Amino acid sequence: MDLKYFAAALFVGIFLFVFMVDNTYTGDVAQNTIRYKEIVDMRSLDYSLSGNCYAEYLFQPKNRFPLFHMYYFCENLPMTYGNDMYHVWLVNTKLDEYFDLGGFKILPQGIGQLDFTSTNMDIRFDKIMMTLEKYPDESINPSKPLMIAEI
Repeated sequence: MDLKYFAAALFVGIFLFVFMVDNTYTGDVAQNTIRYKEIVDMRSLDYSLSGNCYAEYLFQPKNRFPLFHMYYFCENLPMTYGNDMYHVWLVNTKLDEYFDLGGFKILPQGIGQLDFTSTNMDIRFDKIMMTLEKYPDESINPSKPLMIAEI
């Protein structure tokens, strides 16, 4: 057999093995295949703030790398000025932990959005919070919450 055919067959064999191992469930199948998608409306804590926001998230546990995706959308919010940005936070109130998913600006049409995906984090939260953060901001803690949703 020619060496290049052998190398190609070996490469395909290794690829198929890795693919099968990565996509094989172990343990309790029901626990490993849980999929849910939630949509939550954010509640305003600052009643002078017009507009509304919602968060849509998906959590899909896998063998090694759980998939977490959040899409955050706002409309009719006041525009941000300078480098200020609205930030979305995941909050674990039991552990008093805050995780900043990132920031977004409001377009002239009053629309803003944030799209976050992670495949290597174990994220546990019971609230989603939105703040307005100054930039640059030396603090890792969020400023005053403007909107919140309890999960």
